[in-house]
Amino acid sequence: MDFKTIIIQVIAVTFAIVVHEFAHGFVAMLFGDNSAKNEGRLSLNPFKHLDPLGVMSLFIFKFGWAKPVPVNSNNLKNYNVGMFFVSIAGIATNFLFAFIFGKILKYASINSTFIIDLLVYLMIINLNLAVFNLIPIPPLDGSNILLSFFSRRTAYEVSKYSRYSSLVLLILIVSGSVSKIMNLVIWPIFEWILK
Repeated sequence: MDFKTIIIQVIAVTFAIVVHEFAHGFVAMLFGDNSAKNEGRLSLNPFKHLDPLGVMSLFIFKFGWAKPVPVNSNNLKNYNVGMFFVSIAGIATNFLFAFIFGKILKYASINSTFIIDLLVYLMIINLNLAVFNLIPIPPLDGSNILLSFFSRRTAYEVSKYSRYSSLVLLILIVSGSVSKIMNLVIWPIFEWILK
């Protein structure tokens, strides 16, 4: 990759991760949990959210992670409703920004190839993060969305096995199964946004 592409990818990945994590913390606060705010995570400062090892892994292995925003479900005003919206907040935010950047790309008169490439990457990274987090395997948001329809006790019992589910997820990623499934979902959405 050339230097320009690296810069574009860094900007796109950082933006997508930061708005994703901020959305979780912000919605948690709306439902009564100030954990993210109290730990200084209710911020758009990238250094509050980025995990250095996770970012390096993303560029080397195409798989990475951020520091998860702390959420204490005991503080939520309504456990099931609160957990649903907190869990889906990051995904919805990434989809929203992918849509916005796509429409800018489609309708704005842009002469800069750097800006065009940046908008394309911003779309792709936001869509990747959103779709990836929809996978219903702990610790991804998709599992929390699913568990929000069950009791707190059920969620607690499932969390006991998260170390095993993380291993299953890693195997699926390394095998290429996750990327194949994601590509089937992401590219139709990408094309739909640009229609």
